Amino acid sequence: MSHGPRERLMMAAIELVRERGVEGTGLSDLLERSSSARRSIYQHFPGGKLELIDASTRAAGAFAQAAIREFGATMSSRELVTAMIRLISDSLSGSGFRLGCPIAAAAYAPADTIAVLDAAADAFAGWAAEIEAVLAREGRPEAEARSLAGFIVSGVEGALLRARASRSTEPLDDAADQLTRLVQDR
Repeated sequence: MSHGPRERLMMAAIELVRERGVEGTGLSDLLERSSSARRSIYQHFPGGKLELIDASTRAAGAFAQAAIREFGATMSSRELVTAMIRLISDSLSGSGFRLGCPIAAAAYAPADTIAVLDAAADAFAGWAAEIEAVLAREGRPEAEARSLAGFIVSGVEGALLRARASRSTEPLDDAADQLTRLVQDR
């Protein structure tokens, strides 16, 4: 399927932010990676690069949230955590440890890029809500399910950052071991 300039720009933004972060992603890089004309950015994203990063962060967050929801519909919390970390680990090692999480990268955007930071916060909250639903379905009290779900997102994201920095999946393996124990302990 052929993608138009808007979709190509968003896919390029997600990939470049995963690789270089928000600050390291320039307009010329976005245009080159997406094979788009300069006018395409302003035609589809009148606010320029930051509007594009905001939209691509929201799209990446929604994609991951839908995957968590789909997995969570048929998996236990333990299976869900294991599946999430396996996918992240495979993606990270498959990229030669070049590509991190686009949402974490957006969360490191400068403090004055409120829309991008809000997009990252919304994505993290959406992921936690999906995990919370699985934990609640398993009978955890609401407050416990909410807190534990947020901790799982934080633990997985922290492990991903450590794994990328060390160029080793060991931090993700450790997170899988500990988080799966935590969700099965009652």
